[in-house]
Amino acid sequence: MTLESASPRNSTASIPLETADLVKTFHQGTNLVKALNGVSLTFRAGEFAAIMGPSGCGKSTLLHVMAGLTRPDSGFVSVEGEKLSSLPDGRLTDFRRRRIGLVFQQFNLITALTALENVMLPLMAEGGRETNGARERATLLLDRLGLGERIGHRPDAMSGGEQQRVAIARALVTDPAIILADEPTGSLDSGNGNAICALLKELNEEEGRTIVMVTHEPAVASWAGRVVVMKDGTVFSDWTADQFPDAQSLALRYQEIVSGNVTLGAV
Repeated sequence: MTLESASPRNSTASIPLETADLVKTFHQGTNLVKALNGVSLTFRAGEFAAIMGPSGCGKSTLLHVMAGLTRPDSGFVSVEGEKLSSLPDGRLTDFRRRRIGLVFQQFNLITALTALENVMLPLMAEGGRETNGARERATLLLDRLGLGERIGHRPDAMSGGEQQRVAIARALVTDPAIILADEPTGSLDSGNGNAICALLKELNEEEGRTIVMVTHEPAVASWAGRVVVMKDGTVFSDWTADQFPDAQSLALRYQEIVSGNVTLGAV
């Protein structure tokens, strides 16, 4: 299957996503936990990156801050040169809907709506763009993701892998600057998980989509071209795929980092 963008790609920004000195602290009982402690990262156009780390390392918090779902205590997130912290809530919601595609572990589809209607939602939220091609664009995306015969089905009549493809189509429908995926294979069996990884890689290679996904699985991270490992709220290591060309070697190095046998920043 060859995937092509159904509308012209936005190529005006060479850096679709950048974070600078992000700090985020949460209250945990009487204690303060610094989930993010000065995280600075740059993701360039056409990059496919995975963010890994043990439970509690801050990777999901980082994704939520990058998506504008959570505001940092300090530092900033920039998407296509727009600082999310400078946007009031209403404008931030509109910007996120248009320029940030979100894919979640639990799919977050509306069960009362069909696959087609779920994918159309971000466009319809902009003031009812049905007459401007929302239905045609959503149909084309579902067809190209292998769901052309399932557009009238509701989520409860679809497999987990099919639901995640619908969620990916929904994330793509506004032609966003970046796709952020939070454990996109976490609710799937290995076969469907591999299929979703292959789809994300295809979107990256065929369309030049910029994708950042959070995962705790080395086998999933190995599909990406870049792997960022977090530990204790910081970026502990950052490497490219050619340094660890298979899932086994990546898993070995990741376990060394998690167990404390690798020093900060070492590859």
